[in-house]
Amino acid sequence: MHSVGHSRIISTGMYLPPERLSSRELMEMFRSRERFGLPYEWLERTTGIRERRFAPPDFKSSEMAVAAAREALELGEVSPSQIDAIIYCGVLRDHVEPATAHVVQDKIGARNAIAFDVSNACLGFMNGMHLMDALIATGQARRGLVVTGERGNHYIRKALRVLAELPDNGDFSDLAAALTLGDAGAAAVMGPKLDPETGIKGFVVQSQGQHNGLCVCGDNGEDTHLVTKITEIVRETTRLVGPLYQALMHEHLGWQPSELSRYIPHQVGLRSVRKHAEVAQVPLEIIPITVDYLGNIISATIPVNISLLMKDKKLTNGERIYLSGTGSGISIAQAAMVWDAA
Repeated sequence: MHSVGHSRIISTGMYLPPERLSSRELMEMFRSRERFGLPYEWLERTTGIRERRFAPPDFKSSEMAVAAAREALELGEVSPSQIDAIIYCGVLRDHVEPATAHVVQDKIGARNAIAFDVSNACLGFMNGMHLMDALIATGQARRGLVVTGERGNHYIRKALRVLAELPDNGDFSDLAAALTLGDAGAAAVMGPKLDPETGIKGFVVQSQGQHNGLCVCGDNGEDTHLVTKITEIVRETTRLVGPLYQALMHEHLGWQPSELSRYIPHQVGLRSVRKHAEVAQVPLEIIPITVDYLGNIISATIPVNISLLMKDKKLTNGERIYLSGTGSGISIAQAAMVWDAA
């Protein structure tokens, strides 16, 4: 599916919990060397993830989303009363019911907004941006807020409990992906384009449901641990990214890789980032890399990277930016934009 973009990012915000947990500490927690013959450095060496942020177990998804939302609103000089729609996109929510977007709406005081949740694994935020663009395009929203609050620690804790019961020398490869996760909140304020030649130029999205068994958590509402065929899902997502990239870049926009100032992909490990660079034919230097010190922060990955670039004043108006999101299912969503929020 291809659609022309009608909106722009006005501002972004993020929240990172202060506590850090290293990959070595995780490996020590389940005694990987003694029980499985794997050195404590194995996880960092395999994934490139040195550490991740770790929120307290009672810290809610909405709390991270609200902190990020408040920052985005302040930086964009947008008042909560101006927000017409709120889309919450995290994997974990405060409750099954009501939608976490309503909790965010209440806490930030956005009384005029409609609010609902969208869930699609790591791709959630990209789907939220796509939906908000449609609301803006049809005139149903002038200012929209897309938010997420990812608690990867929830799945880390569950994996550690399962690992504690796993027989020594057992196979824990399906649990390894959970150990790569981290915690973060992220938000983006979106609004109509200022100029037809700037803002979001287009989206491409695709779902390949035949791969739905490669990353699964929960069954019929059960709150179970995360099981991931990590080698297979990385292989398949990498294979699917290329054709969509070619379609949006060349067929719809007529852009060349050399014209991109930033390529911002979802990040599950350093190896996947290098694969993205190879497929997109871009140098690693234009990819902001955070997975080494934040881990896989699920749907928050792309907006946190945008937020960090904005804070560091590394985005300039007129630059061409490409976003490449992936999620289990498998789903892919990509967006190209001409930056105009600096």
